[in-house]
Amino acid sequence: MKRLFLTAALSGLGLASAQTAPADLSGTLTLYTSEVQADVQAQVDAFKKLYPKANVQLFRSGTGEVTAKLNAELESGNPQADLLWVADQTYFDTLSKRTLLEKLDLSGLNVPGSAVYGGTYAEVRKLYNVIGVNTNVLKTMPKSFADLKQPAYQNKLAMPNPLFSGGALSTAGTLAQRLGWEYFDALAKNGMKIEQSNPVTTTKLIGGEYGAALLVDYALRREAAKGAPIQIVYPTEGAILVPTPIGVLKSSKNKALAQAFVRFLYSPAAQANFSKLSYVPVMPDAPRPAGVPASVPTLPSAAAYIAANKAEIGQRFSALFDLK
Repeated sequence: MKRLFLTAALSGLGLASAQTAPADLSGTLTLYTSEVQADVQAQVDAFKKLYPKANVQLFRSGTGEVTAKLNAELESGNPQADLLWVADQTYFDTLSKRTLLEKLDLSGLNVPGSAVYGGTYAEVRKLYNVIGVNTNVLKTMPKSFADLKQPAYQNKLAMPNPLFSGGALSTAGTLAQRLGWEYFDALAKNGMKIEQSNPVTTTKLIGGEYGAALLVDYALRREAAKGAPIQIVYPTEGAILVPTPIGVLKSSKNKALAQAFVRFLYSPAAQANFSKLSYVPVMPDAPRPAGVPASVPTLPSAAAYIAANKAEIGQRFSALFDLK
């Protein structure tokens, strides 16, 4: 995955720290993220009017590469990130237990309690893993994750690599716990292919290389809005809620600005922007993307199981699908 460093002005409307006026905050933030670069940049750009003297350095790659980079820096005693925003709740939990995360300042924002984990990291929008279907390829629509074992979907299935994608790891671990490893054994025998990432898998699904894929919902929603022959299926077992939290590193040299950025992501402007980008906002009063049910049937991520069995999940997946 191409690694990208870039520097951009932080700009837009939002919320300032209760203690510090926006004009008083300046300096550089470094954000490590696995989120879509253009989407993160959209929020960065929306932050400009409040913090015209601030800059952000963005390092973006897959969750596994981002966390490996931060781990190496932590081991050397020189972490560079002020903020971390990736799709791996178990990694945040480890950082929190090691007291490496700052307590978030969310006072006065009325953030739903379910979105905040122990006060040190939190969700800013919701991400779901669902079944994406190319309606030009498949005439029989699956209704559940279990349906994908059927012969109708043989050699027409794909999902991203859980060794690279945090969202795919959440899917692999959650379904392995709920449906058993025999589920993925059946999918392997049914010809499911593993691609590197969500974007690669989505592109191939749209192109007709696959008929169905286990993917994050926002990208499918976007492509369908552009006219792609894509339909989102919310499985009867429930769509898998993928934790993608953000947190402030205790080692940050600019904690006030880092906290201000997190607070901004809960502002009406930022939450509306998430909706515009096809994500489900976390704040209950924010507008929802077109086509999203008022209540999404949800299968919570098996975070504890994934944390305890991450190495085994990778090994078993690699063996089943011959991953190198």
